[in-house]
Amino acid sequence: MEDKFISFAIHSSQHALMLKRILDAHDLDVRLEKFLIGEPPLPIGVRMLVKEKDIPLALKIVESAEHFENFNLQTNFTRHQGEILIPVDFNDYAYNACKAGFDLALRLNLSPVIIHACPSPIFTPNFSLDDISGVPIDNSLEEEFNDMEISRDLRLQSDLRMKELILKIREAQKNGDLPDMKFRTKLEEGVPEDVIKEYCRMNPPVLVVMITRGKDKRDEQLIGSVTAEVLDDCKVPVFSIPENCGFDNISKVKEIVFFSSMNQSDLSAVDTFMRMFEYPVVNITLIPLYEKDDRKSSVKLIRLRDYFSKTYPAATFTTAIFNHKSFMADFNNYESQRGTEMIVVPNRRKNALMRLLNPGIAHRLLFERDLPLLALPI
Repeated sequence: MEDKFISFAIHSSQHALMLKRILDAHDLDVRLEKFLIGEPPLPIGVRMLVKEKDIPLALKIVESAEHFENFNLQTNFTRHQGEILIPVDFNDYAYNACKAGFDLALRLNLSPVIIHACPSPIFTPNFSLDDISGVPIDNSLEEEFNDMEISRDLRLQSDLRMKELILKIREAQKNGDLPDMKFRTKLEEGVPEDVIKEYCRMNPPVLVVMITRGKDKRDEQLIGSVTAEVLDDCKVPVFSIPENCGFDNISKVKEIVFFSSMNQSDLSAVDTFMRMFEYPVVNITLIPLYEKDDRKSSVKLIRLRDYFSKTYPAATFTTAIFNHKSFMADFNNYESQRGTEMIVVPNRRKNALMRLLNPGIAHRLLFERDLPLLALPI
């Protein structure tokens, strides 16, 4: 398999050369061939080939080059050099978010960034107090100034709560309860989901870690969940951890379910997961999303299983197919029997209306399961 070259893309000459330079920078062996059709044969493009074992990484790099406008393409995907973003809202579980985020940061060699979104000013005047000196202030202006005072107070309260959290983290680091590593904090004004998405757009972290409420406390309405909103628009992996799931350490997780899209996005998603966690020794069950239980689906899934088994020998890959009409019920039974500890799911972006009418699997699992969930954007 090491010496077998596979065609994975066909592009124009100019585009193929640009992508080859990027792939070369990541130490991939890339070959270019003319793509000919017709009689006599005419060149209509350039075929790109890489070694079979490098297909997942090549796809990830190429997709990043074509879709992530703010992504630094010179980042070496085989080494983690970046940040892990930890949003907090100063509730009782803020420290748990930091504990999970710091554990992952240590394992992945990342720098933690703790971020909090405080309310924006409700009203921002375009004049100063000097402009209205001696002029009676009517009731509407008085209410607006009261709103400004409230906003300033909220900002001060957020700043105080962040300082308290910092002191708690540093004390935990001294006691050995948290890894002794440098971290940054940020206070931003705005709606939480918008603040998180904007940070990810401008400074893409390797991973976002979010603590979610238990399923017994979650609102039935999908729209409004901060984590769900981030899942829909975030171009980086999001790791959500329910507050009462008992998650302790990622290295203890052994039983994982991967929901397969049954296409090439699975190659990139699984490769992202395996590289992110340095090829862990785990059991991964491949489950196709809402596929009919037919022979064609079984053949596709077995091919994927065999490919992953050869490419990632440290992990054990198995398969399971559920009837699309009773998918969630079948998964519930499977989970209770196998003791699933974590879910990995490729996540497609959807707008708010589509989430309401046809919520994606990442949303349903987020709201219906008390299991850690890693959503990988595709």
